[in-house]
Amino acid sequence: MPSLSLDLKRTAVLALDLQKGIVGGNAMAKERNTMQKAKSVLDGARGTGLPVIYVVVQFREGYPEISPRNRMFGGLRNTQRLLIGGEDAQIDGSVAPVKGDVVVSRPRVNGFFNSDLQTVLASKDINTVVLMGIATNLVVESTARYAADSDYRVIVLKDCCASFSVEAHTFTLTSVLSRFAEVSSSTEFLTSLK
Repeated sequence: MPSLSLDLKRTAVLALDLQKGIVGGNAMAKERNTMQKAKSVLDGARGTGLPVIYVVVQFREGYPEISPRNRMFGGLRNTQRLLIGGEDAQIDGSVAPVKGDVVVSRPRVNGFFNSDLQTVLASKDINTVVLMGIATNLVVESTARYAADSDYRVIVLKDCCASFSVEAHTFTLTSVLSRFAEVSSSTEFLTSLK
């Protein structure tokens, strides 16, 4: 199996929406051991000195960030889900951050939207982002598109991503992400760190 060729001084791993309220209800992630594979990647990245950046979606009490016109998030206004400090907004314990990791918050699907992700990446002189998260066809795709448009090298670890259906996951990887990102695996990534 070929390994990736990485400049370890300019690569960061982005863990997208690995939050209790998102991971907990994802059957595909459970069936495919997505979180265990993600943990291996995070541990490997840390062991090599690569920055680990968690990107989470969360909102303030009353959801002032959400317009009623927003089809994706408009329904949250009456749910009390993903509120800052809420249990479901916390990063899942199986992949919990450690000292030195960065946590970035944003109010939309794209990990760069109204967050300081680009600032953090620029301050570390990062030009390659390795993405994993839930859902493949939402936060991973949206963040990958923006990163590619911003001239980052984008690598998506397919076995560290999950969606709410196998069909959505597979279509996004093969028909969308493969057009502007390198689709790889946790094994290939970990091999490239040696």
